[in-house]
Amino acid sequence: MPNVSHDTLHGFLPGRPKALNRALDLLGLGIPPGVTTETLATDASSAPKMFTRQMDSVLRVVRPDGRDPFILLVEAQSGIETKKETSWPYYVAYLRDRYKLEVVLLVLCVDKATAAWAAGPLRTGLGRPTQMTAPHVLGPANVPRVSRIQDASADLDFAAFCLWIHSNDPDIEGIMTVVGEALAQDTDHEARDDLAGLIEDGLGSEHARKIWRNLMETLFTPRRGTIVGDARLAGQEEGREEGREEGREEGREEGRVAGKAEQLLRLMERRGFPMTEETRQRVITCTDMPLLDLWFDRAIDATTLDEIFARPSATDRVPAPAQSPERTAVRSQEPTDPGPSAD
Repeated sequence: MPNVSHDTLHGFLPGRPKALNRALDLLGLGIPPGVTTETLATDASSAPKMFTRQMDSVLRVVRPDGRDPFILLVEAQSGIETKKETSWPYYVAYLRDRYKLEVVLLVLCVDKATAAWAAGPLRTGLGRPTQMTAPHVLGPANVPRVSRIQDASADLDFAAFCLWIHSNDPDIEGIMTVVGEALAQDTDHEARDDLAGLIEDGLGSEHARKIWRNLMETLFTPRRGTIVGDARLAGQEEGREEGREEGREEGREEGRVAGKAEQLLRLMERRGFPMTEETRQRVITCTDMPLLDLWFDRAIDATTLDEIFARPSATDRVPAPAQSPERTAVRSQEPTDPGPSAD
């Protein structure tokens, strides 16, 4: 089932051609640097849609000279999943037929056992194979382990990708420290902060996320001239430790809510739902994290917007957000669902 780390892993390279080029270099395909990409639809369902067939990320990749474009299907795989042995060959055949271009299937794995299984080949037929699918795989065995700050600084996006691939490494804290030190040297603080958040999203375990958060709090010095930085520095100067910690926690919670809303919108777009401005506003203005989680879970299998935004029932088990005593009386009067479906 899709989750934040899964979506971050397969969705990261498509938006970063330089890091994508370095990943393709590891496969030995002879693709020259400087490729451009176009994001394509990921729905491989047949019509009428009896059930959803959703690919992870699909790109049309064009070489610098414009010749021989090809389709790149990127799948993130956190464990062995036998149903992929039939769905991956289907995806390749579907894309080949739809776009009439060569198709490269790239599977991203964070452990060696899954990478060995994903490499296949996947065969079907009697006697000699009627069809054979041999995925390209990037995993801990063939993706470099970042061990020097200067290497990470040279390409922070690729360093983040390598960090995720090696997230099960026994020395994950050492790898994180190298990447974190390089990230802390980035003078583009806005880009640095965005990438730091993405790295946390891409980590598959809460233990790893905690290590990363602690590292970021140590390395990233508050900056004057920004609302967050000035507020934190003022709190330090005035000795208001309790208020400063509460402000940081509120900021982190706001960031988590905004991130979940963006993930929900992206999932709905990929599923092909009509995205009116009213629907977008309904999602991005929702501050109820449990409700956003519920909508996200529903959006994975729903066929209409009404199914996603239906009022929560007793069986939905929407967890109540943690509240301080002074806020409980006010928040308890608010409806869990912001209203009927906009569509």
